Amino acid sequence: MRHESAGGIRPVVSRRAVVLGMLGLPFIATACTGGDESQGAGKNMFPVDVTHQFGVTTVDERPVRIATFGFAAADVCLALGIAPLGMPGSNATPWYNLQRVAEEAMMPVLYPDEVDLALSAIEDLEPDLIFTLGADLTPDQYSRLSGIAPVVHGMTEGKPSWRETVEQVALALGRSDQGAELIRETEQRITASVSDYPDLPGTTFLVVEAFPAAGADLGVYGATSGPVSILEEFGMSLAQLPAGIEEADELVDDVFGRVGQVRWPRDRAEELRAQVLVLVAERRRAQGLADDLAGDLDPTQQTVLAPKDEMGAAMIMVSPLSIEWLARNFVPILAEAAFDVRQ
Repeated sequence: MRHESAGGIRPVVSRRAVVLGMLGLPFIATACTGGDESQGAGKNMFPVDVTHQFGVTTVDERPVRIATFGFAAADVCLALGIAPLGMPGSNATPWYNLQRVAEEAMMPVLYPDEVDLALSAIEDLEPDLIFTLGADLTPDQYSRLSGIAPVVHGMTEGKPSWRETVEQVALALGRSDQGAELIRETEQRITASVSDYPDLPGTTFLVVEAFPAAGADLGVYGATSGPVSILEEFGMSLAQLPAGIEEADELVDDVFGRVGQVRWPRDRAEELRAQVLVLVAERRRAQGLADDLAGDLDPTQQTVLAPKDEMGAAMIMVSPLSIEWLARNFVPILAEAAFDVRQ
């Protein structure tokens, strides 16, 4: 990791190094019973009704064959001890795979992140239940998925919080008590992860995405986005967004859909002022994009790189498992930047 004390740019360590470092560390193992139904504690009685954006879904019997679409639901299923049979390819993250190996679960069938392309693969799995939390579904797409199996979605349009995802998934799986415990343990983990970093609380930040096309505009993550919400939970404070951003066009991510991100002109980058700028970018181009942007930023500002396929995804696809990943691997880097900006 390169360190520069003033206006520094911090690349995060490689995924391989992080994975190797994580192999010896405990992961969240709440309720990972491997599907053993002999334990009655924390089990809901069936049928259960789950209310969501598209109505109410009744789950008549305890589901066993689970398919997920969108993101975070697959992580929660695994954390609650039921590995999904299928999920989008974007869900095969380092944190999911480490938990899967720890649980000795098989790799799910992976299908495209586009609903229309994934329908046949989901149908082939003959699922008992489909989770679509975080997916940008149209009513027609919801109806088509409902023709395959009961579907549980988020409570409202847009990306649900990680707590809502846990609550919805746990209710539908008949494991509400275990879901509540998973939330408590995750909250405790967040608190513990920042306890040794007194400079982190209150440090102002912005989360900005840089794109590889020459001269391309930037993407700024708004106050309700997953990346901003989770960094605030780690004690950081969202910096004041630049004037006029409320009128900016929304950006739709190619993989994750609507993630609370808006377009910001590249030639107005100097207006993005915060003590720490978290720069999300394609891994191969991240350092070059950061270097190119550095000349337009306040030289006392610290820039922390968040590769899109790892730390960026962990903030967007926020779940108990990705929070664990961030707490161990990203919070120390943020804390170092928070320390340096005060020197």
